Amino acid sequence: MDQQKVTAREHSPVLSESQLAAYRDRGFITIRNILDQDLVGRLREATQRLWDESASVAEKTRYYDIAPGHSQSAPQLRRISSPTELDIVFWETAFVSPLGDIAADLVGGAVKFYHSKINFKLPRGGAEIGWHQDWPVFPHTNTNLVALSVPLNPSRAGNGCLKTIPGSHKQGALSHWSEGKYALNCNACMTEETVALAEFDEADPGDVLAHHGLVVHGSEANLSDEIRTTLIVQYAAADAFAYTAPVIDSIHRNDMVRGEAATHARVEAGVIELPPDFSRGYGSIFSHQEGAAKAS
Repeated sequence: MDQQKVTAREHSPVLSESQLAAYRDRGFITIRNILDQDLVGRLREATQRLWDESASVAEKTRYYDIAPGHSQSAPQLRRISSPTELDIVFWETAFVSPLGDIAADLVGGAVKFYHSKINFKLPRGGAEIGWHQDWPVFPHTNTNLVALSVPLNPSRAGNGCLKTIPGSHKQGALSHWSEGKYALNCNACMTEETVALAEFDEADPGDVLAHHGLVVHGSEANLSDEIRTTLIVQYAAADAFAYTAPVIDSIHRNDMVRGEAATHARVEAGVIELPPDFSRGYGSIFSHQEGAAKAS
C-alpha cells in the first residue's frame, strides 16, 4: 500500500451530550449503526485478502500472529498488526471515517493515531482474554486514550465478545504484574463483586464500541462455530505522549487524525508501574497469555 500523506481533517462532532456523559460515567459506549455498510464491506474484503495471504506464513511476522495449527491449507490467525499499512481501507477507516470524529469527541479535542490491529477469536478454541486495561500496557503522560472497536461480523456473548466493567476507569491504573512476572492482566486485582458487574458488549457490523484507556475489560473463550473478527484502532489525545516503546509500531504512529499536534505534554501526577520493554517485539495478548501459561 502506498503511504498516505496525512493531513488532519476538521473535526465534525457526532456524539450527543448524553453519549459523552455515559462515556465519562461508565468508561465505554456503543455507537449503533454509525459506519456505512459499503465501508464495512470493503473492510471485510480486505481482511479476507490478508487472511488468505497469511497462508504462506510459517511463523509470526511483524504483521501476522498465528495460532497453533496454522497451515497453508487452514490459516489460523489471531491478529493482524498495523493493517493501516497493508490496505488503504484501514487507513481510511482510522483517519477519514467517523472514527476520527468519535475519538476527538471522546478525548475532548485534538487526537492522534497510536496503533491498529485486527483480532480474530477463532471458533471452538478462541482463548479467553483476562481482565486488563489498555493504558498500563502502553502508559502515556496522561490517561486520555480511547480504543474504538469495529466488529466485522456479529459480536455476541457466544463467540467471545468484549466484556466491560462499568465505571472501572475511575479507580485508576491497576497492577498487571503478578508474583514478579508480567501477566498482561489485572486478574489478581479483581474481586468477585467487581467481576459480577461486567457487561457483554454485543455489537453488529456498522456499530462502533469505544472504551477508555483505563476501563477494565476482557472476553470469554469462543466456544461457538463462528469466528469473531474485530478491527481495533487505538487513539490518544494530542497531548498524551508514550513513556515506553509501542507494543505495535506503525509508520502512522502519532499522525494527527483531528486537530493540531501538541506543543506541550500534559502530565498527570502519580507513580506509574511500567510494562516490560517491548522494543524487541511483542506478538499479541494471545501469544503472551500462551507463553505465560507454558511457563507456569
